[in-house]
Formats: sequence, C-alpha cells, structure tokens
Amino acid sequence: MFKKTVPILAMSLAGLAITACSSDSSEETPEEKQGQWLKGDLHVHTAISSDARETLSDVLKWSFETFEMDYVALSNHMRNSSQDNDDNDLGGILFYDALVDYEIPGVSELQSSHYPDKTVISTFEWDMPTHEHFNIGILGDEVNSAETLEAIKTFEYLFSYQNDIEDFDPKDVANWTAQGLVRQNQTHQDGVSALAWLQQHFPSTSYGMLNHPRRYLSSYSIADVRDLHDAAPDVFFLVEGMVGGQFSGNRGDYAETSSGVYGGVDPVVAEVGGWWDALLGEGRRIWNVGNSDIHFKVREPYASSYFPGEYAKNYTYALDNSPQGIIDGLRSGKTFAVYGDLIHELDFTMSGTATTEYMGGVLSAKAGEKVTIDIRFKSPETNNKEQDIGDENFNGLNPGVHHIDLIAGSVGTKALPDSGDYHKETNDTTQVVKTFVAQDWQLDADGYYSMSYSFVASDNQYYRLRGTNLDYNVEGLTYKGDPLQSESYPQADEGQTQAWYNKINQRNYDDLWFYSNPIFIKTQ
Repeated sequence: MFKKTVPILAMSLAGLAITACSSDSSEETPEEKQGQWLKGDLHVHTAISSDARETLSDVLKWSFETFEMDYVALSNHMRNSSQDNDDNDLGGILFYDALVDYEIPGVSELQSSHYPDKTVISTFEWDMPTHEHFNIGILGDEVNSAETLEAIKTFEYLFSYQNDIEDFDPKDVANWTAQGLVRQNQTHQDGVSALAWLQQHFPSTSYGMLNHPRRYLSSYSIADVRDLHDAAPDVFFLVEGMVGGQFSGNRGDYAETSSGVYGGVDPVVAEVGGWWDALLGEGRRIWNVGNSDIHFKVREPYASSYFPGEYAKNYTYALDNSPQGIIDGLRSGKTFAVYGDLIHELDFTMSGTATTEYMGGVLSAKAGEKVTIDIRFKSPETNNKEQDIGDENFNGLNPGVHHIDLIAGSVGTKALPDSGDYHKETNDTTQVVKTFVAQDWQLDADGYYSMSYSFVASDNQYYRLRGTNLDYNVEGLTYKGDPLQSESYPQADEGQTQAWYNKINQRNYDDLWFYSNPIFIKTQ
C-alpha cells in the first residue's frame, strides 16, 4: 500500500568548520552557503486541538513575526477535533478531516500571503496506547501528497484509540479490512507496532518524538522507551527534554503526578547519569529538543504556555529549510535547545589528529591519541521577558551564562530485552568532567566566548554540554551545579491573577538553561 522509501544519508559535515549562527545573523561564512542554523519549535497546537484556544493565524504571527522563528511543526491532537482554525465549534470530527479540511488549506493560504520563506510542517500528537503523548510527523516522498495523507488517515484508523470505528467512512473501513488491516490501539505492543509500521514504510521521511516523557510517573518505564526505539531507530530519535507548558503554575504542567521538572527540564534529561545518559551509553541516537507546547498563554484565570520562540528555541543545522531538510538536520543530532535566549549561537566540536566532529557525530580515534573539545558561544544582550504579562513589551535583560558543564559518559553495548540492563535507568559512568566559568573562557576575534578541554582517548564515550545563568548553589534552584526541582505556584485567587502571571514569568527567567546534543568518540 505504501512505498518503502530509500533512507536518505544523514548530512556529513566532517572536515567542515561549523560556526553556529542564528538565522538573522549578518555574518556570512563559507559553511552557511552549505547549510544554515534554523530556529524552530516542534510542538505547537492551534485551536483545532480541543484543549487549545489560539487561532492558526495568531500562532503563526507570534512564531514568525514577533519571535522570528524559521520553522514550526503544528502538532494538534490526533483526537476527534471540535474546532476549526479560528476556534469555531465543529461538533467533533476525525483529526484527519480537520487536517485536510482546515489546517492544511489554512496554512497554505497564510504561507502564500504572509510567510513564503517560512516552513510549517503538519504533524500530530498521538495518544500512545497505555502510555502518553508521542509526536509523529509523516512527510512521505512529498509533503501533503495524496499518498502521504492516506498514510496519516490509515495511521489514525490503525493506532488511535481516541475515536470509534463508526467515526470512519464505511467505504474506507471496508477497504482497510479487505487489505487485512486490523486496528491495534489498546496495548503497549500496539504502540510498538505503530512505530514499526512507520519504520517499515517511512524510515527516512517520518519522525517520532517522546513528548514531556515523565509528566506522569506511570507513563513509561525505560524498558518501554527501549522497546519503542528498537522498533523504529530511524524514526524515533527525539525526546522533548526541555518541555513546553512552562507558563503553567506547575512548571511544564508537571504536578503531583510527577517528580517535577529540574530547571524546567524533564528529569529524563536533567538528571546527570539518568535515563538519557543510560540510552546514550548504549550508543542510541536519541536527541534532546525544547518546545513551547503552546495551547494558549493566558486565559483568565488560567496560565499555560509561552508562544513559539518566546521562551524555548531549538537551533538546528540543516542543509535547507524544506520540511525534509529540517527533519534530516534534526536526525543528524546537530541541534541545541535553550530557554530564555540564554545563548543564541553555539559551536561545539571534538577534534583528533586529523578530523573534527560535531553534535551527533562520531570521532574515530586511536587509544592514546590527544583529543580536544572546543566550545564557543554567544549570548544576546536581551531576551523576550515580558515586563508585565500582556503588555507585549518583550525586552528583558539577558543575565548571561554563569557556567557551562561538560558531561561525559562511557558507551557500551546495547541492552538486550531479556537482560537486567534493559530495565536499568542509570549510566553510572556519567559525570561532569569539567566546569567552565568566566575565568576559563576568552573573547575571540569573532566575538565568541571560547574555551577548550583536552583528554587522551582511551574509551568509547560521549560528551554533551549544559549551561545556566545560575551559580552552583542558589537556594531553591541549584545544588553543586545541578538544577533543583522547579517551584510550583498554586492557582491564584480571584483578583490576583496578574501578579500570579508575573510571578510565573519571573520564576522562569530567573532559571535559564541550555543543553547541547552529544558528540561520540570511538576509540580503536
């Protein structure tokens, strides 16, 4: 039914000196002619989602005009939708029908009239059976082609439990039945089968992202995550560690059902030696990203999410700004994510005697060879901190980077499903190997703060970065450099919501972080 696409080779930048530049940089370097750094958000709702209130036109206006993003992935819920692009009640229709009748035509009209140079990808947030939210984008050989849309319709029939079979056209059901397709939407294994289906039909032209992974402690075990990645290693390569929903009183919308977020970051990524490090320590290519998860910012008396690009950004190096170009860039691992515009440029490389590698890459070295990690970054003078929520005066003072941690862990073999390691949640080798502070970096001729770290190759490892505006021990925020659980602010009393909104905003801008994706080293 669906043609199995030929995997596209991930872009290779070996030997190319990448300088991470925001898309509005006036500097032009040779590598920018090869590719470019694009700012984007992969988790964006519009009014089509029944629990969201922002119109499509407003979401794109905030994304592209106010906060100058380059791409967004609309990720409305794969549920029976009750509104159109403008929040008019439809009474409930299948996600597929809302997509083809409203979202795609609406995006096409706005792009042609207002945003011809911006990229909008229509994806969906799927309620994975027995688990939680998982974002899926199916691009196919041609975005929004008849074949691609048929694949989305079929996926909804096969794997979504947020509908009934009576919601589907009887002719479509008869056709799927004749093909021997049976709904699989009840169990963990059905979720695994869904990703295996994507891996079979769209290995290089689809992607999956684990959204707000530990918002509910019962959502997943790490063995579940390993099952999903084993089923679709080319498709499932993103984890939303820097979660959206940051404007909620419970930061990230992580309430009593979770262990909370740490510096606004899900513990899967925030915990040194935790789940992410355990997965990287098996050599799994799963990359961290940060998104808005915008449903609405404020709706008296409630608070929810920042707009795309207002607080969280992904910087992705892509060969072009087409949907497939962006997905290939994300798949390569060349992305860093940041809160509050703490930094806006990052150059993170690992060099041996003859070669240099970048985020997502693997440096081959001989035992005993000297290896050097170079880090360069820039921070803008201001950020988007609104002075009084609702005044649209987005002109805060950037506090700047206090320190950057270089985190390393060993890489071993992939855990097997029948082993005890398959359930292990930690990588016990992971540690902060170097902390850089202002005394350790220098301002170079290009205006970057630069620093380096050298070691002797002796093991298979990965190295990743995190940075913050905070000192090592700030009461309620950090302890020995590690982020502490973010404070929650209960719903405000009547007449106190404006002060509550401003308190939430202050909490978030006092506690800023960025995370890079790792570079691997294979020692021979």
